[in-house]
Amino acid sequence: MASPTSPKMKKAEATRFDAGHVPMSEELDSARWSLPPIVPVVIAAVVLAIIVGVYLLSSRNPPTSTGSAIRVVALPLHIESKGSIAPGQEGTLDQNVEKRDSVLVNIAIDVKNAIGKPMYIKNIEGKLVAEKGEFNDSAAPASDYERIVQAYPQLAIPDAKPLQSESRIDAQADQQGVVVFSFPLAREDWDKRKSLQATVNFYDHAPLVIDATQIAAAQETTLPTRVMK
Repeated sequence: MASPTSPKMKKAEATRFDAGHVPMSEELDSARWSLPPIVPVVIAAVVLAIIVGVYLLSSRNPPTSTGSAIRVVALPLHIESKGSIAPGQEGTLDQNVEKRDSVLVNIAIDVKNAIGKPMYIKNIEGKLVAEKGEFNDSAAPASDYERIVQAYPQLAIPDAKPLQSESRIDAQADQQGVVVFSFPLAREDWDKRKSLQATVNFYDHAPLVIDATQIAAAQETTLPTRVMK
């Protein structure tokens, strides 16, 4: 007699992954495996910032010169004379009397050569920024300095010599001198100035800008206006 046949067990079918029916919890959990660890990212960013900073610092050229303003003396001038205004000059004409204002500025500066070879001064320029605008002038020739201080003794700075164009400053040495500028503005405009600078231009080197604004703010800087008729 044949024995009863045992019922065959069906093999469990493998669970198929359905991307459209993934539980939300599994999606959130999977993010921690797909994102990079935060600590290595921070370390890499810090290292990169250090490398960039070192490169920028090493690529900067050190200044070839330094300097400062020592003293400023300003002499306002008010000139009145009969006749017409000369071409290229500023002023007003009132009842056939020419009226013109200007300010002579004598600046004592100290210039230091910061490199290991001599430097040569090309020229020196002055810039005054006032409410009425910007005024620029080239320094009076050193050969004219004695004549200027003889005409205006109060403008002189004791024991000071003019800083000459084409002069040489030895390596790692400093040189002091004075430069005289003339700006075409009245005393009240000078008193409202915003800044005063002297720029020393060199051959084959970057210019040196010396800010004399604070020194010029001293009370004894500006002399009484000299009226000339």
